[in-house]
Amino acid sequence: PCLRQTHRNRDLSAMDLQNFQFDQRMITSMLLVVLAYFIGRRIPRWISGVPYVKPDQARAQLDANPHVLVVDVRAPSQFSGSDGHIKDALNLPLIDLMGRIRHIKQDLAQYAETPVLVVCKSDQLSARAARILRKNGLNKVSVLDGGLKAWKKAGQPVVNAA
Repeated sequence: PCLRQTHRNRDLSAMDLQNFQFDQRMITSMLLVVLAYFIGRRIPRWISGVPYVKPDQARAQLDANPHVLVVDVRAPSQFSGSDGHIKDALNLPLIDLMGRIRHIKQDLAQYAETPVLVVCKSDQLSARAARILRKNGLNKVSVLDGGLKAWKKAGQPVVNAA
């Protein structure tokens, strides 16, 4: 009986070791997926090279300086759709900005020192747009951290929301 017990313990130990290795691989894989997601979300921030401002900070800037230019880079249907937009925002979809930047570069020169807040739904598109705007002469560009989603979640007002 004692020998059988020892043999069973070895079999169980081998199974536990296999399960542990499997569990360790699963945990490592899940950790890598989470890490990749986090890094993937941060890359546009690192590439854009512009500051991100929280909704409350952005609201304070808008209240303190009526000359802040809010550029919403979502599609026109989103801009005027159920999510609404920030009051007095200029709708300049990213696709249009990329396609017309050469043609509007001279017009942008008048805003070189104007504070510009770039907005989209979540802040991914606005990071790309901010980089384009900065590269083309706008010196005071920032991105709304979390986009319009975060703006609304923070209780900030929007217009034309259904």
